[in-house]
Amino acid sequence: MVDQQNPTQTRPQTHAEMVAQASQSGTVVIDGMRYAVGLMWLPLQNLDDPIPEIRETMDSEPGADYYCLRTGAAPQYGIAKSSMGHMENEPSLAAAVASALSDKTSVCAVFKVDEGYWFVAIRNDLILSEEDILFHTEEEAKRAFFSMMAVPDWGIKIVPASWHIEGTEERDLAALIKNSRKVRLVELSTAKKTQILLFVSLVILALLGGAVYLIYSLIKVAWTPETIPVMPTPEVVKPVEPVIPKAKPWEKVVQVDALLSRCWNNTYQLTSVFIPWWKMGTVVCTPSGIQTTWTRTGDPGKRLAWLKYAIKDYQFNRLEIKPISTTQAEGKLPFADMPMISTAPTLTVEQLQEELHEITDATGMPIAFSEQTVLDPPNNADGSAPPNQQVYHFFSFTINSEYTPWEWKTFFDKFTGLELLKLEYAPGNQNKWKYEGRIYAK
Repeated sequence: MVDQQNPTQTRPQTHAEMVAQASQSGTVVIDGMRYAVGLMWLPLQNLDDPIPEIRETMDSEPGADYYCLRTGAAPQYGIAKSSMGHMENEPSLAAAVASALSDKTSVCAVFKVDEGYWFVAIRNDLILSEEDILFHTEEEAKRAFFSMMAVPDWGIKIVPASWHIEGTEERDLAALIKNSRKVRLVELSTAKKTQILLFVSLVILALLGGAVYLIYSLIKVAWTPETIPVMPTPEVVKPVEPVIPKAKPWEKVVQVDALLSRCWNNTYQLTSVFIPWWKMGTVVCTPSGIQTTWTRTGDPGKRLAWLKYAIKDYQFNRLEIKPISTTQAEGKLPFADMPMISTAPTLTVEQLQEELHEITDATGMPIAFSEQTVLDPPNNADGSAPPNQQVYHFFSFTINSEYTPWEWKTFFDKFTGLELLKLEYAPGNQNKWKYEGRIYAK
């Protein structure tokens, strides 16, 4: 209704009108607030300076206007488009649900909303790429949900109660996200302007500081009486060479949780890529990066370009692919920012050996371990030990298991001084996972 006294004044939109408008776009309305859905989610590699990475993705994605950032164990960012109805400062619904259910290892959910059926999938705090979708029909939402049931070990499965699916539960979406942290959309140009303003402010502060110091120095010179300096008798001081203690092996190791998260997330994404006429081999993950191979199974006409196009379609843009033979290709994704920690050992060699034997006997788990030593610095060429050589004892371990990295996390958390060196995933084996590392002795 238009106010007759003021023709330009219009009444606020009703909830029904907001829903009607949102149903044609990428937003849903929950308790009178618009939330953005349908974002493209990608893992964030550089948390210290994310803007160049986000700009590169947005430049390659037609129509991308906004982004939002999620920090945590698995940092990631979402890309939004104004053509879908997304607007600046609009909160992401997927990020709100991830925050509300952060205590769950993984989430697969379908919520009935006024605009249709909203589907979201989250694994280890990572919103899966292109699994933040608003469906307009119930059948589409059911197909999406059942397709994700091929992936095991969901921490919680949420669907409408009317679906009558065993092992699922219904949640009220409005109540679930009421107090969750809101991650809002930002225009890339706005973030850049903020950086420029901050830089200009720092420059102005530096110039003001320099001007104040110059004025103070001039006043001090003008009011200080001239004195004749007394030259002291020079002393010959012998320089003292600083003694820099060498770091122990466990004082700079990769954080286990961070390596597990990075390896799991990238392995999961790699194994979800279906590439016709190419078969993926073992995935190897170390603190320096992740790599795997593909072997061509089709006729010679299925060139390497097919593999590259398929990888690009799955948004794995940073995976470096190169041929290693006429029928094989190799993919590598380097890690440049793994967090390092210091974790001092607390058990002696005898205590470590006893603990490992007890764990193996009690659980029947296939843990192979052996006592070894590392010399720092190593022996001279003639085999003699250099001065101040340190001998560090540790147990190397190898585990072949069908259990995922997160199921072995309890074992890794049990020991201090533990360094995880390599994880392998072999899709065709019964024991798909292999873990290698070492536990240092006190």
